[in-house]
Amino acid sequence: MNKFITIILFFIFSTSVIAETYKEVAKVNYKKFRGTAKQEVMDQAMFEACSKAISKYANTFDDARYENFLKVKSKIENNINDYVNCTLIEDEQDKKAKTYTVVVKAEIMTKAFNAVINQSSSISDTDSLDKSEIAFAFFAREIDEAKSFKTKTFERTDTSASETTSEIAASDGTETVISGSTDTSTSSTTGGSSVAKSGQLVYSSSPDGTDQFIDAMLEFFNKANYDLIDLYDINDDVADLYDEMIEEFGIEGTPSRRTLSKINKILQEEEIGFFVYGTLSLGQKEVDQSTGNNITKASISGTVFDLTGKRAKRISSIAPQVVSGLGTTQDESRRLAIANSAKQSSDILINVLNKRGIK
Repeated sequence: MNKFITIILFFIFSTSVIAETYKEVAKVNYKKFRGTAKQEVMDQAMFEACSKAISKYANTFDDARYENFLKVKSKIENNINDYVNCTLIEDEQDKKAKTYTVVVKAEIMTKAFNAVINQSSSISDTDSLDKSEIAFAFFAREIDEAKSFKTKTFERTDTSASETTSEIAASDGTETVISGSTDTSTSSTTGGSSVAKSGQLVYSSSPDGTDQFIDAMLEFFNKANYDLIDLYDINDDVADLYDEMIEEFGIEGTPSRRTLSKINKILQEEEIGFFVYGTLSLGQKEVDQSTGNNITKASISGTVFDLTGKRAKRISSIAPQVVSGLGTTQDESRRLAIANSAKQSSDILINVLNKRGIK
């Protein structure tokens, strides 16, 4: 059973990378619907339907990647069969209205699609000697422990035990003894705080997660023809600041502005043109209620600094985003969360570099 689930998950993950599928409709008007004119009308309808899928897919890009797409849009449309696999689901001819309508299944071949977009960037044909020097810092942290605070609660317990009571009442000179009983109760207070507090998550840096994150990020940057420089390979001063940066991120979730400023100044002295950093925070283990599989959620962020001027400039940042990994084991879901986070982070950062024409 576990093997079957693993195969299914692998298939889903793999196909999501290879293709994006859309169902599209297109209607075209015609004057003639016979002979060669008929085929031209049918081809036009198919082209328009498939083009809608391209537009929908492109609209999922961030601004920088969309601008790169526009550079090659005509190339993609003129060779649409190389980038979109369109299958006719149904068609209809309205003879009275002289219209022809098609419904298609359009599969975007994402590898080919992304490759042609990447080729449009300034870096694609740049020789190693002409490339900008770009330093990187990628690191990960994960939850070390979860602390929760139990709120102070008041509990009262009513018991069935009773105490006999009596009193003497006098009326018209006659004494009367009145007897009765009263119920008793006990109360207790538990918990350490009278104020409700949410659970507090304690993070620490993750050397293993960092290594996996770096490997995945560098793979994507290398595929885009960017050569990055590890901060550890620059000098000892930067290496020490890099360690501080990792420690700050592990505890606070972001490196301090002061540490970043110090690093940027040294990088400028070393004539490094740009500095790219990306962060990954791995969340708690969760279980998907519908399948029983493990889920690891991760949040990502990042920044690109331009160091070519007198002062460092932050030219782009990744707004915090949540990425997930689903697997039959916790290790598998964690690995996929890291891989998916690296893919999303690198896409955004690479698109920023491409948009800026950084080689």
